[in-house]
Amino acid sequence: MPFIDLIKNAIFEEEAQPKQPDRPAPAKAAPGQNNVPVFTASSGKDNQFYMRLAKQTELSAVPDLAKIESFAAPLAGVLQDKSLRYKAALATAQSQAGLTKEAILQGFESLLAVLDSSSATFNKQTNDVAKTEVDSKAAQISQLSASIADKQKEIADMQQQVQSMQSQVEASKVKLQQVKADFAAAYARRKAEIQQQRKEFENILQ
Repeated sequence: MPFIDLIKNAIFEEEAQPKQPDRPAPAKAAPGQNNVPVFTASSGKDNQFYMRLAKQTELSAVPDLAKIESFAAPLAGVLQDKSLRYKAALATAQSQAGLTKEAILQGFESLLAVLDSSSATFNKQTNDVAKTEVDSKAAQISQLSASIADKQKEIADMQQQVQSMQSQVEASKVKLQQVKADFAAAYARRKAEIQQQRKEFENILQ
């Protein structure tokens, strides 16, 4: 699986990790053997990355390293000590295949170069994922937040307009009531005047 797929799976898939069995304590190195640090993956996703890197940097991918492996493999049942086994394989490879120590070390340099290239590819792809899955969504969030702020301002403006119109309505109600009261008073006054004038003419017409 390419790194880009592993990256996306690591981001978007939250898989339940199976419980790992208890690992036995590492055996102590025999006298004379080099103590090599052992790195263990911290999660299933780490294991997938490691498996991908290991596949890309197999010793068999380098002809000189594959050659010494081919000489060392038959000696596995004869020489248990890895250091002795590879020394014997190297001696045989030097005499029969012309393999040199420099060629072997150069082979490991080639593997490290492949590993560094994979690291550069991984970094580029994570940056690409960041642009498409992180930065772009962050930009969308920023745009939505700005839109929300605009809507909130628009709502606040409309609420202010509502309050202003409510004040105008209350003022209009008060004025309307006053107008009605003024009209009623004028109506009553004029009606009383007409009725009084009528009585006066009634008396004149008798």
